[in-house]
Amino acid sequence: MAAPRSIDQLLAAAGLEPADGVQLVSAQRLASVAFDPSLPLVILRSDAGVEPAPPLPGRHARKGPRAILGALYPRQHPLRDLATGDSVSVDELGDAQLLAADWLVPPLAAVDNLASPHGMAAISARLRGPDGCPWDRRQTHATLRTYLLEEAYETVDAIERGTPEDLAQELGDLLLQVILHAQFAAEVGEFDLTDVYRSIGVKIVRRHPHVFGDVEVSSAEEVLTNWETIKAAERDEAGKPAGPFAGVARALPALPASREIQERASALGWDWPNVEGVWAKVAEELEELRAADHPEARLHELGDLLFVLVRLGDWLGLDAEEALRAANRRFIARHGAVAELAGARGLDLSALDSEARDALWDEVKHR
Repeated sequence: MAAPRSIDQLLAAAGLEPADGVQLVSAQRLASVAFDPSLPLVILRSDAGVEPAPPLPGRHARKGPRAILGALYPRQHPLRDLATGDSVSVDELGDAQLLAADWLVPPLAAVDNLASPHGMAAISARLRGPDGCPWDRRQTHATLRTYLLEEAYETVDAIERGTPEDLAQELGDLLLQVILHAQFAAEVGEFDLTDVYRSIGVKIVRRHPHVFGDVEVSSAEEVLTNWETIKAAERDEAGKPAGPFAGVARALPALPASREIQERASALGWDWPNVEGVWAKVAEELEELRAADHPEARLHELGDLLFVLVRLGDWLGLDAEEALRAANRRFIARHGAVAELAGARGLDLSALDSEARDALWDEVKHR
């Protein structure tokens, strides 16, 4: 059995001054405690039979204390056994060895603290510093708008077509945009990341009274109705423009904006009683588009048709934006297959008439 030891003895052996900031946690509790690699970490040995606590959300994909350290520290980062003074790297340490001794894990510099929420914030501040990157120092909220949209769309693309690794990378790119905008605001004393975290935390808790309060709901539709009611009350409290559609972002692409508008309308009772009513409205709008006799009227009727098609998608459990993106990808893929088929048969695709092109298209489509 290991000799008893006090916290003061461990800190002395580690050469740490508590006033400078120190973290202490049992090896068995590494998965459940929100420690940060930017501060020294003393890992306390765990006695046999101690059950691990539930893992911390955000790190719960890692199994075992060694896996937690491997996610947060570089593979060659050293740990020092406080009893023997021996050092081993994170990569060399096993769970049993980690649990059996007291260890000092030295802190990471900001540029190495890559798996912590605080690391990227420090890196972005460094980029914006007087001796930072000229390009980053020149950016503003306005200049980064395009990149924010690009990263959001690339994240959606990773969800639809990428690997888990692709999605993790794109979520990181998207998170960088959030961090940079918070950095810009912090530099002029408007807000910082703590305000961003608090804002979304307060909002989500408030809008889920059926989870964090005593409200009872019986369906997802009832949740949406409560959500819109709470949002409307929030807008009133903040003195923002009234009305159920006041918060629809003007920068949203038309299809998702239309869906949000119609979801809000439906939550307020403005909807068809069944999907047959939506089908009938689609047929009505299509006929009105056919009958339109000048460009302005056609534009009007085309908009009405697209608007009701978005609602039809919702009734069928489909996202119109996702459906159209899939159709775009399908067209590109089929066109490539048609060109490949024509090339294999020695045909010049650009010289073929429409009937011959359609025949190739149908052949590819029916494969």
